[in-house]
Amino acid sequence: MDWSLKIDGALPRPLRTVLRGVGQVFFCCNAVTGFIFLVALFVGGVVAGAAATVGAISSTAAAYLMGFSDDDIDAGLFGFNGTLVGPCLFLFLENTPQLWLYVVLASALSTVVLAALMRILQPYNIPASTSPFVLTCWMFMVAVYAFDSFSRGGVLPTPLIPSEVQGVAAIPPEMWFTALTKGVAEVMFADSIIVGILFLIGIAIVSFRGAAMALGGAIVGVVVPTLLGAHQDLIEMGLYGFNPVLSMMAIGWVFLKPSARSAGLAVFAGILTVICQAGLANFLAPIGLPTLTFPFVLVMWMFLFAAAMSKYWSTPDAK
Repeated sequence: MDWSLKIDGALPRPLRTVLRGVGQVFFCCNAVTGFIFLVALFVGGVVAGAAATVGAISSTAAAYLMGFSDDDIDAGLFGFNGTLVGPCLFLFLENTPQLWLYVVLASALSTVVLAALMRILQPYNIPASTSPFVLTCWMFMVAVYAFDSFSRGGVLPTPLIPSEVQGVAAIPPEMWFTALTKGVAEVMFADSIIVGILFLIGIAIVSFRGAAMALGGAIVGVVVPTLLGAHQDLIEMGLYGFNPVLSMMAIGWVFLKPSARSAGLAVFAGILTVICQAGLANFLAPIGLPTLTFPFVLVMWMFLFAAAMSKYWSTPDAK
Protein backbone atom coordinates (compact mmCIF):
# COMPACT_ATOMS: atom_id res chain seq x y z
CA MET A 1 0.00 0.00 0.00
CA ASP A 2 1.26 3.48 -0.88
CA TRP A 3 0.88 4.89 2.63
CA SER A 4 3.08 2.18 4.12
CA LEU A 5 5.75 2.78 1.47
CA LYS A 6 5.76 6.51 2.32
CA ILE A 7 6.27 5.72 6.01
CA ASP A 8 8.93 3.17 5.09
CA GLY A 9 10.85 5.72 3.03
CA ALA A 10 10.60 8.42 5.70
CA LEU A 11 12.21 6.36 8.45
CA PRO A 12 15.91 6.75 9.33
CA ARG A 13 17.98 4.25 7.35
CA PRO A 14 19.19 2.09 10.29
CA LEU A 15 15.67 1.73 11.70
CA ARG A 16 14.18 1.10 8.25
CA THR A 17 16.78 -1.57 7.50
CA VAL A 18 16.22 -3.46 10.75
CA LEU A 19 12.43 -3.35 10.42
CA ARG A 20 12.63 -4.52 6.80
CA GLY A 21 14.73 -7.42 8.03
CA VAL A 22 11.93 -8.41 10.39
CA GLY A 23 9.40 -8.07 7.59
CA GLN A 24 11.46 -10.29 5.30
CA VAL A 25 10.64 -13.30 7.50
CA PHE A 26 7.40 -13.32 5.48
CA PHE A 27 9.08 -11.98 2.29
CA CYS A 28 7.88 -8.42 3.00
CA CYS A 29 10.39 -5.65 2.28
CA ASN A 30 8.43 -3.08 4.24
CA ALA A 31 9.37 -1.41 7.52
CA VAL A 32 5.72 -0.88 8.53
CA THR A 33 5.06 -4.59 8.17
CA GLY A 34 8.24 -5.35 10.12
CA PHE A 35 7.08 -3.02 12.89
CA ILE A 36 3.72 -4.80 13.06
CA PHE A 37 5.53 -8.15 13.26
CA LEU A 38 7.68 -6.90 16.14
CA VAL A 39 4.68 -5.50 17.99
CA ALA A 40 2.95 -8.86 17.53
CA LEU A 41 5.96 -10.68 18.98
CA PHE A 42 6.05 -8.39 22.01
CA VAL A 43 2.33 -9.00 22.48
CA GLY A 44 3.04 -12.72 22.41
CA GLY A 45 5.88 -12.35 24.92
CA VAL A 46 8.36 -9.64 25.87
CA VAL A 47 11.33 -12.00 25.80
CA ALA A 48 10.46 -13.26 22.31
CA GLY A 49 10.06 -9.71 21.01
CA ALA A 50 13.33 -8.60 22.59
CA ALA A 51 15.16 -11.67 21.28
CA ALA A 52 13.89 -11.06 17.75
CA THR A 53 14.96 -7.41 17.96
CA VAL A 54 18.45 -8.32 19.20
CA GLY A 55 18.75 -10.97 16.50
CA ALA A 56 17.69 -8.62 13.71
CA ILE A 57 20.07 -5.87 14.86
CA SER A 58 22.99 -8.28 15.34
CA SER A 59 22.67 -9.96 11.96
CA THR A 60 22.23 -6.63 10.16
CA ALA A 61 25.16 -5.04 11.98
CA ALA A 62 27.33 -8.04 11.08
CA ALA A 63 26.48 -7.55 7.41
CA TYR A 64 27.53 -3.87 7.61
CA LEU A 65 30.79 -4.71 9.39
CA MET A 66 31.66 -7.38 6.84
CA GLY A 67 31.02 -5.06 3.93
CA PHE A 68 28.29 -7.02 2.20
CA SER A 69 26.06 -5.52 -0.50
CA ASP A 70 24.42 -2.27 0.63
CA ASP A 71 21.38 -2.98 -1.51
CA ASP A 72 20.87 -6.40 0.07
CA ILE A 73 21.37 -4.98 3.56
CA ASP A 74 18.93 -2.11 2.95
CA ALA A 75 16.34 -4.58 1.67
CA GLY A 76 16.53 -6.43 4.98
CA LEU A 77 17.93 -9.61 3.43
CA PHE A 78 20.57 -9.93 6.15
CA GLY A 79 18.09 -9.34 8.96
CA PHE A 80 15.39 -11.99 8.74
CA ASN A 81 17.53 -14.99 9.65
CA GLY A 82 18.73 -13.20 12.77
CA THR A 83 15.14 -12.28 13.58
CA LEU A 84 14.28 -15.99 13.67
CA VAL A 85 17.44 -17.02 15.54
CA GLY A 86 16.60 -14.92 18.61
CA PRO A 87 13.19 -16.29 19.59
CA CYS A 88 14.20 -19.78 18.43
CA LEU A 89 17.11 -20.08 20.87
CA PHE A 90 15.06 -18.62 23.72
CA LEU A 91 12.31 -21.14 23.02
CA PHE A 92 14.49 -24.24 22.89
CA LEU A 93 17.25 -23.39 25.40
CA GLU A 94 17.18 -22.50 29.08
CA ASN A 95 16.82 -18.75 29.65
CA THR A 96 20.08 -17.48 31.19
CA PRO A 97 21.95 -14.14 31.02
CA GLN A 98 24.59 -15.79 28.80
CA LEU A 99 21.90 -16.75 26.31
CA TRP A 100 21.73 -13.14 25.10
CA LEU A 101 25.39 -13.35 24.07
CA TYR A 102 24.60 -16.68 22.43
CA VAL A 103 21.84 -15.01 20.40
CA VAL A 104 24.16 -12.21 19.26
CA LEU A 105 26.83 -14.67 18.14
CA ALA A 106 24.35 -16.98 16.41
CA SER A 107 22.64 -14.10 14.63
CA ALA A 108 25.97 -12.78 13.38
CA LEU A 109 26.91 -16.25 12.19
CA SER A 110 23.63 -16.55 10.29
CA THR A 111 24.76 -13.53 8.25
CA VAL A 112 28.03 -15.26 7.34
CA VAL A 113 26.20 -18.47 6.43
CA LEU A 114 23.70 -16.52 4.34
CA ALA A 115 26.47 -14.75 2.40
CA ALA A 116 28.20 -18.07 1.74
CA LEU A 117 25.00 -19.77 0.57
CA MET A 118 24.06 -16.81 -1.61
CA ARG A 119 27.42 -17.19 -3.35
CA ILE A 120 26.95 -20.95 -3.78
CA LEU A 121 23.35 -20.72 -5.02
CA GLN A 122 23.77 -17.61 -7.18
CA PRO A 123 24.57 -19.51 -10.42
CA TYR A 124 21.27 -21.35 -10.05
CA ASN A 125 19.30 -18.22 -9.13
CA ILE A 126 17.93 -20.00 -6.05
CA PRO A 127 17.43 -18.18 -2.72
CA ALA A 128 19.07 -19.31 0.51
CA SER A 129 15.96 -18.14 2.37
CA THR A 130 15.84 -19.38 6.00
CA SER A 131 18.43 -22.15 5.59
CA PRO A 132 21.13 -20.08 7.40
CA PHE A 133 18.80 -19.75 10.39
CA VAL A 134 18.18 -23.51 10.44
CA LEU A 135 21.83 -24.51 10.12
CA THR A 136 22.99 -21.94 12.68
CA CYS A 137 20.36 -22.83 15.28
CA TRP A 138 20.99 -26.56 14.89
CA MET A 139 24.71 -26.00 15.53
CA PHE A 140 24.12 -23.77 18.56
CA MET A 141 21.54 -26.16 20.02
CA VAL A 142 23.93 -29.09 19.81
CA ALA A 143 26.82 -26.97 21.12
CA VAL A 144 25.10 -26.34 24.48
CA TYR A 145 26.05 -29.85 25.60
CA ALA A 146 29.70 -28.68 25.67
CA PHE A 147 29.11 -25.58 27.82
CA ASP A 148 28.18 -25.52 31.49
CA SER A 149 26.52 -22.08 31.23
CA PHE A 150 23.78 -23.39 28.93
CA SER A 151 21.24 -26.18 29.04
CA ARG A 152 18.43 -27.43 26.86
CA GLY A 153 14.92 -26.15 27.54
CA GLY A 154 11.82 -28.24 28.07
CA VAL A 155 10.54 -27.58 24.53
CA LEU A 156 13.62 -28.99 22.79
CA PRO A 157 12.76 -32.55 21.67
CA THR A 158 14.30 -35.38 23.68
CA PRO A 159 16.47 -37.69 21.56
CA LEU A 160 14.44 -40.84 20.97
CA ILE A 161 13.54 -43.45 18.40
CA PRO A 162 10.45 -42.45 16.35
CA SER A 163 7.23 -44.27 17.29
CA GLU A 164 3.86 -44.54 15.59
CA VAL A 165 1.15 -42.04 16.47
CA GLN A 166 -1.86 -43.70 18.09
CA GLY A 167 -5.25 -42.56 19.31
CA VAL A 168 -5.56 -39.76 16.75
CA ALA A 169 -8.76 -37.68 16.61
CA ALA A 170 -10.10 -35.10 14.15
CA ILE A 171 -9.82 -31.39 14.92
CA PRO A 172 -13.09 -30.11 16.48
CA PRO A 173 -14.72 -27.34 14.39
CA GLU A 174 -14.31 -24.80 17.21
CA MET A 175 -10.54 -25.36 17.19
CA TRP A 176 -10.02 -24.60 13.50
CA PHE A 177 -9.65 -20.86 13.95
CA THR A 178 -7.07 -21.43 16.68
CA ALA A 179 -5.13 -23.92 14.56
CA LEU A 180 -5.14 -21.65 11.50
CA THR A 181 -3.98 -18.49 13.26
CA LYS A 182 -1.36 -20.32 15.30
CA GLY A 183 -0.08 -21.92 12.10
CA VAL A 184 0.84 -18.42 10.89
CA ALA A 185 2.15 -17.30 14.29
CA GLU A 186 4.45 -20.32 14.67
CA VAL A 187 6.58 -19.06 11.77
CA MET A 188 8.20 -16.91 14.49
CA PHE A 189 7.62 -19.45 17.28
CA ALA A 190 4.62 -17.64 18.76
CA ASP A 191 1.87 -19.78 20.28
CA SER A 192 -0.78 -17.08 20.02
CA ILE A 193 -3.96 -16.39 18.06
CA ILE A 194 -3.56 -12.62 18.15
CA VAL A 195 0.02 -12.85 16.89
CA GLY A 196 -1.14 -14.89 13.90
CA ILE A 197 -3.83 -12.33 13.11
CA LEU A 198 -1.35 -9.44 13.34
CA PHE A 199 1.07 -11.31 11.07
CA LEU A 200 -1.65 -11.71 8.43
CA ILE A 201 -2.51 -8.01 8.69
CA GLY A 202 1.15 -7.09 8.26
CA ILE A 203 1.44 -9.29 5.16
CA ALA A 204 -1.81 -7.89 3.70
CA ILE A 205 -0.38 -4.36 3.93
CA VAL A 206 2.22 -5.44 1.38
CA SER A 207 0.15 -7.87 -0.69
CA PHE A 208 -3.34 -9.36 -0.46
CA ARG A 209 -2.12 -12.29 -2.55
CA GLY A 210 0.72 -12.85 -0.09
CA ALA A 211 -1.75 -12.87 2.81
CA ALA A 212 -4.01 -15.26 0.90
CA MET A 213 -1.09 -17.61 0.28
CA ALA A 214 -0.16 -17.47 3.97
CA LEU A 215 -3.71 -18.25 5.01
CA GLY A 216 -3.88 -21.00 2.38
CA GLY A 217 -0.71 -22.53 3.83
CA ALA A 218 -2.25 -22.50 7.30
CA ILE A 219 -5.35 -24.26 5.93
CA VAL A 220 -3.18 -26.89 4.25
CA GLY A 221 -1.35 -27.28 7.56
CA VAL A 222 -4.62 -28.25 9.24
CA VAL A 223 -6.47 -30.19 6.54
CA VAL A 224 -3.64 -32.40 5.26
CA PRO A 225 -2.26 -33.65 8.60
CA THR A 226 -5.82 -34.21 9.80
CA LEU A 227 -6.59 -36.36 6.75
CA LEU A 228 -3.31 -38.24 7.16
CA GLY A 229 -3.91 -38.89 10.85
CA ALA A 230 -1.31 -36.68 12.52
CA HIS A 231 -1.40 -35.98 16.24
CA GLN A 232 -4.27 -33.61 17.07
CA ASP A 233 -2.34 -31.54 19.62
CA LEU A 234 0.40 -30.73 17.10
CA ILE A 235 -2.18 -29.62 14.54
CA GLU A 236 -4.03 -27.42 17.03
CA MET A 237 -0.76 -25.74 18.05
CA GLY A 238 -0.07 -24.83 14.42
CA LEU A 239 3.09 -26.92 14.27
CA TYR A 240 2.09 -28.45 10.94
CA GLY A 241 1.09 -25.05 9.56
CA PHE A 242 4.07 -22.71 9.62
CA ASN A 243 6.15 -24.54 7.01
CA PRO A 244 3.28 -24.74 4.45
CA VAL A 245 2.62 -21.04 5.12
CA LEU A 246 6.12 -20.17 3.94
CA SER A 247 6.06 -22.70 1.08
CA MET A 248 2.85 -21.36 -0.38
CA MET A 249 4.00 -17.75 -0.06
CA ALA A 250 7.32 -18.54 -1.74
CA ILE A 251 5.85 -20.52 -4.65
CA GLY A 252 2.52 -18.76 -5.10
CA TRP A 253 3.58 -15.17 -4.57
CA VAL A 254 7.30 -14.38 -4.29
CA PHE A 255 9.53 -16.44 -6.55
CA LEU A 256 7.24 -17.53 -9.39
CA LYS A 257 5.08 -15.32 -11.56
CA PRO A 258 1.74 -14.86 -9.75
CA SER A 259 -0.96 -16.72 -11.67
CA ALA A 260 -3.60 -19.40 -11.26
CA ARG A 261 -1.00 -22.00 -12.26
CA SER A 262 1.51 -20.89 -9.64
CA ALA A 263 -1.27 -20.79 -7.03
CA GLY A 264 -2.09 -24.41 -7.83
CA LEU A 265 1.58 -25.30 -7.66
CA ALA A 266 1.78 -23.53 -4.29
CA VAL A 267 -1.01 -25.72 -2.89
CA PHE A 268 0.85 -28.81 -4.12
CA ALA A 269 4.04 -27.51 -2.49
CA GLY A 270 2.18 -26.88 0.76
CA ILE A 271 0.84 -30.45 0.83
CA LEU A 272 4.27 -31.92 0.19
CA THR A 273 5.76 -29.68 2.87
CA VAL A 274 3.52 -31.32 5.49
CA ILE A 275 4.79 -34.76 4.46
CA CYS A 276 8.38 -33.52 4.31
CA GLN A 277 8.04 -32.09 7.82
CA ALA A 278 6.74 -35.40 9.20
CA GLY A 279 9.61 -37.26 7.55
CA LEU A 280 12.26 -34.84 8.77
CA ALA A 281 10.82 -34.86 12.30
CA ASN A 282 11.31 -38.64 12.48
CA PHE A 283 14.73 -38.38 10.83
CA LEU A 284 15.91 -35.83 13.42
CA ALA A 285 14.22 -37.49 16.42
CA PRO A 286 17.23 -39.67 17.40
CA ILE A 287 19.43 -36.58 17.80
CA GLY A 288 16.74 -34.44 19.45
CA LEU A 289 16.62 -31.55 17.00
CA PRO A 290 13.47 -29.74 15.78
CA THR A 291 12.77 -29.43 12.06
CA LEU A 292 12.42 -25.64 12.28
CA THR A 293 11.77 -24.27 8.74
CA PHE A 294 13.92 -26.83 6.94
CA PRO A 295 10.91 -28.64 5.38
CA PHE A 296 9.91 -25.36 3.73
CA VAL A 297 13.47 -24.77 2.51
CA LEU A 298 13.79 -28.24 0.96
CA VAL A 299 10.42 -28.10 -0.79
CA MET A 300 11.01 -24.55 -2.03
CA TRP A 301 14.41 -25.49 -3.46
CA MET A 302 12.97 -28.54 -5.23
CA PHE A 303 10.12 -26.59 -6.77
CA LEU A 304 12.28 -23.65 -7.86
CA PHE A 305 14.87 -25.94 -9.44
CA ALA A 306 12.02 -27.74 -11.21
CA ALA A 307 10.46 -24.44 -12.32
CA ALA A 308 13.52 -23.77 -14.46
CA MET A 309 12.47 -26.76 -16.58
CA SER A 310 8.91 -25.54 -17.10
CA LYS A 311 7.52 -23.23 -19.77
CA TYR A 312 4.81 -21.96 -17.41
CA TRP A 313 6.84 -20.34 -14.64
CA SER A 314 9.33 -17.52 -14.74
CA THR A 315 12.81 -17.70 -13.28
CA PRO A 316 12.83 -16.82 -9.56
CA ASP A 317 14.70 -13.86 -8.16
CA ALA A 318 17.13 -15.12 -5.55
CA LYS A 319 16.89 -13.61 -2.09
